[in-house]
Amino acid sequence: MSVARRLMGLFLALACMGAWPAGSLCANRRHQPAGRYWVYFTDKPDNAFDPWDFFDPRAIERRLRHRQNLYDPVDFPVSTAYIEGVRPLVDTLDVVSRWLNAVHVVCVHDAATALTRLPFVDRVEPAGRLLLPASVDPGPETEDSGLPGRRQLEALADQIGALQGGSFISKGYDGKGVRIAVLDAGFPGVDTHPAFRHLREENRIVATWDFHRDRPDVYRYNPHGTMVLSLIAGMAGEQVMGLATGAEFLLARTETWREPLVEEKYWLAAAEWADRLGADIINSSLGYSYHRYFPEQMDGHSSPVALAARIATRKGILVVSSAGNQGDSGHWRTIVTPADVDSVLTIGAVDLPAMLRTPYSSPGPNAIGQLKPNLVAPGDVVLAGARGYTANRGTSFATPLVTGFAACLLEMFPFFTNMQLFRGLQRSGSLYPYFDYSHGYGLPQAGVYFNPSTNMGSPTVDMEEQEGQLVVTLRYNPMHTVNGEERSPERSLYYHVRNPDGTLERYYVLRAEQPEVLRIDMHEFAPGQQLFVHFEGYTVSWTF
Repeated sequence: MSVARRLMGLFLALACMGAWPAGSLCANRRHQPAGRYWVYFTDKPDNAFDPWDFFDPRAIERRLRHRQNLYDPVDFPVSTAYIEGVRPLVDTLDVVSRWLNAVHVVCVHDAATALTRLPFVDRVEPAGRLLLPASVDPGPETEDSGLPGRRQLEALADQIGALQGGSFISKGYDGKGVRIAVLDAGFPGVDTHPAFRHLREENRIVATWDFHRDRPDVYRYNPHGTMVLSLIAGMAGEQVMGLATGAEFLLARTETWREPLVEEKYWLAAAEWADRLGADIINSSLGYSYHRYFPEQMDGHSSPVALAARIATRKGILVVSSAGNQGDSGHWRTIVTPADVDSVLTIGAVDLPAMLRTPYSSPGPNAIGQLKPNLVAPGDVVLAGARGYTANRGTSFATPLVTGFAACLLEMFPFFTNMQLFRGLQRSGSLYPYFDYSHGYGLPQAGVYFNPSTNMGSPTVDMEEQEGQLVVTLRYNPMHTVNGEERSPERSLYYHVRNPDGTLERYYVLRAEQPEVLRIDMHEFAPGQQLFVHFEGYTVSWTF
């Protein structure tokens, strides 16, 4: 007897025993509002799985490069018998997740309770999360359809220059051979906009899928994805907008912002799709937070997208995620998920030219004290919209700048695993080895890979004890001459107090206006704590 028939017999037996009166359940459906749920299964009994047939060759190559088991049960399909066993009890069954061994359903509460009694169901959990796009302004409705103006071109050059992207460009690195999945809310204009002509002409948009509409057309709806893609791979005439102009792309529409509550299910489905099609990097400029989560749940484990991001990392994919824009929000003021995952490269936003955290950029750490964000990039940017060029701001747009950077680094070091790439990106940070919960390790600097001595720094700061105080003194002339007039440039000194477990007790950024910038009473520190000070590429520390 087949598994499906045995299950059907079990259903009938349970119905006869009164486990759930079928008639009353149907009646209750008419009176109860439907809810969204994840139904998790106990196991995967159907194991006829051929990875060579299931995966794109690039996904196989990535797994082999990471020395992974091609027959990992996480990749096995969800049991069709289990799926069919759930279907009669629910109103809708749509997303099936092989990674979570679960299905997403819409049903009334009584049906969800009945599902928990099925012998092959491990648990049933509510779904439905509020989507928070990691951008601040929607951008203007009208855009110039021609090339950007002079000031916009200068701004584009500044965006790339902040990452020292010219080092990659001059050496011919543009992300060739790297496949990037962009998960977003729509890509209108990507099929026509001149900023993406090189991608179309060279057939480097490998696959597209609208997970909301279940069809391949993604070139409509919200232009947020178009903007993000332009900062990974766009070209404004001869001006590079993003560093990965030579990469391949998978475009997934995962969100619609017209609904008050949008599930994480499409993000999860798109991540599995990207894995199957051989993505090396996932760019996620989306995040989920309040109304369904509390800040203490931003621990890298509590949300379905956090679990999916962890699995994607296990599969060798570098996940790059925006920190979120709740930095100046009165009800959240921390990072969002999946940016809370320790192995996700989380990106915050800074202002140019000060290179300090923008007020909207969500600070870290995550709920269990792990470093977030990992890096930062310019958040107020010029980019391509659905018809032309415009300006916008948010950690959404800092994130793709780093994604393009990461693609160039992976092209440069194709033998890197995703976590070697992760650590290499952090080590290139402008503040490294210093970090804090607003700036991470700073802005990635391409010059580090071509001149390793650039991130070693020359001594710029001294620290000494004087009568029970620590005195920090800068080795530089705070004044310089401009047109015969002495001026003080804006320079920043960063310092933090680090606990013995590696977490930060507190951190600050000071404007460096005079050589002696800091005096701290030593009695303020507990034994084992450390003071770290960073100024212009050089870090010193003191242990108490």
